[in-house]
Amino acid sequence: MAEHVLAAQVEKDTDLYVPFLTGSLKTRTRVVGNTIIYPGPYARYLYYGVKMVDAATGRGPMHFTDKLGNEIFRFQKGSTLRPTNEPLNYTKDFHKYAGSHWIERSKAQNLDKWLDVSERIVNNGR
Repeated sequence: MAEHVLAAQVEKDTDLYVPFLTGSLKTRTRVVGNTIIYPGPYARYLYYGVKMVDAATGRGPMHFTDKLGNEIFRFQKGSTLRPTNEPLNYTKDFHKYAGSHWIERSKAQNLDKWLDVSERIVNNGR
């Protein structure tokens, strides 16, 4: 229980660092036990912050437009990806600190708070 409370706090404090364009990543992120789950290959792609290409073809993702007019990028199912040296560009329109390696950057700003939360949980049982 205590670990779940801390993980939920970490997820909440990290939100402004997580890329946000359509809201898909945010709405699908879950805290399960003491683990924050950022879903699927999409989150991994954004987390490492470099453009990826299909290892077999050297091509980037396919582009689609969903029913709401949002641009969607997808690799063919089963593709093996390899990173390039080209960094991703993140919009800061919705999350002002959005970018790669969001947990590490959030930790640099929030570690003292997380330690206080942990101490409070241990001492007060919540």
